Amino acid sequence: MSARLMVFSLAAAIAYTLAYYFDWPLFVYDLTGGELRFFATTASGPAILWYGWLMTAILAGLVATLIVPPRLIERFLPDLLWFVPAVLIVAALLYEKRWFL
Repeated sequence: MSARLMVFSLAAAIAYTLAYYFDWPLFVYDLTGGELRFFATTASGPAILWYGWLMTAILAGLVATLIVPPRLIERFLPDLLWFVPAVLIVAALLYEKRWFL
C-alpha cells in the first residue's frame, strides 16, 4: 500500500473521530427542509450529520496527504499504523458508553 494512502487513512480516521466526538460536520442535511447547511450543527428538524462528518474526514485526509513530507512518512508511519486505530477505537468506546451506563 502506498505511504500517501496510509497517511490519508490515518488522517481521515482521526478527523472523523474528532468531527463525530465534537460534532463538527462540514454541513448538515435538514430532512424537513431538504436543504444543506454548511458549518451548522443544528437543523429545524431531524438532520443527517454523517455526510458532513465524512466530508470533514475526506478533506482532512487530502490536506494531510499533501502536507506531510515523504521523509516523515517513512520515519513514523510504521509505528502509527497500529497505535492510531487502537486509540481511536478506545475514544469511540468512551464516547458511546453514555448509551450503556
